[in-house]
Amino acid sequence: MSDIADRAGWRIEKDIQNARAYVRKQAILESDGRCHFCDELIAHALQFCNVDCRDDYEKQQAALQRAGRRVD
Repeated sequence: MSDIADRAGWRIEKDIQNARAYVRKQAILESDGRCHFCDELIAHALQFCNVDCRDDYEKQQAALQRAGRRVD
């Protein structure tokens, strides 16, 4: 029984390591008072003016990454 538990523990650790590596590769957006997608003025603590702009930005970045282009 310990073999199954050991393998499960190993798999969980591996998944956590992979998730952390993925997060470290992601670009960190700095809040500058403008929406990162449509350039509208927003509060300095925000990165996007609404959920639609955030989703569109993420779709755009994913498409650029799939195309092998530089991702901001």
